[in-house]
Amino acid sequence: MSRALEQDGRCKVLGTASNGIEAIAMIKKLAPDCAVLDLAMPGANGIEVMLECRRWSPDTQIAVLTGSGSPSMLQELMRAGVDGIFIKNSPPEDTCQGIYEVALGKNVIGTGVEQLLKAAAKSEQLTPRELEVLIGLSKGLTNQGIADRLSVSPKTVDSHRTTLMRKMGVNSVATLLVKAMRDGLI
Repeated sequence: MSRALEQDGRCKVLGTASNGIEAIAMIKKLAPDCAVLDLAMPGANGIEVMLECRRWSPDTQIAVLTGSGSPSMLQELMRAGVDGIFIKNSPPEDTCQGIYEVALGKNVIGTGVEQLLKAAAKSEQLTPRELEVLIGLSKGLTNQGIADRLSVSPKTVDSHRTTLMRKMGVNSVATLLVKAMRDGLI
């Protein structure tokens, strides 16, 4: 990330730390415009470093990179008050642009993070039974096949499928499955 930011040219990297404790010391000493933290660092994790950073360098903006696709962790970061959240497997140019915007004082949620949070919100809206029907459809099962697995009638499965399509805003099973895959539901 340091190399990508340097090559981008809009940000100057003041230093890098190999663990959370080092990061806290560097932020305290250098008071950077923006600190880019890994969520999972040895010594102190990204949230702990952010809290200390707020204490010692309150004007420093915080951007967090994470490999965790856990919506609950992403929501926890947002509640903790980070200024930017990015997924590690996002294109480096997108992350560099986002970090630049965070350094300018903007709050930025990376595209990958937005997609994960949207998928989580949609999955929360679906009932467990609707998710079971969706999974059955993704496996290519017919209404009868799903009904046999779930010990319900084919009409009940058809009703759940209709509700799924309405909730997901689609008009066909094929589009439902594509949208469910894009949203990370299946």
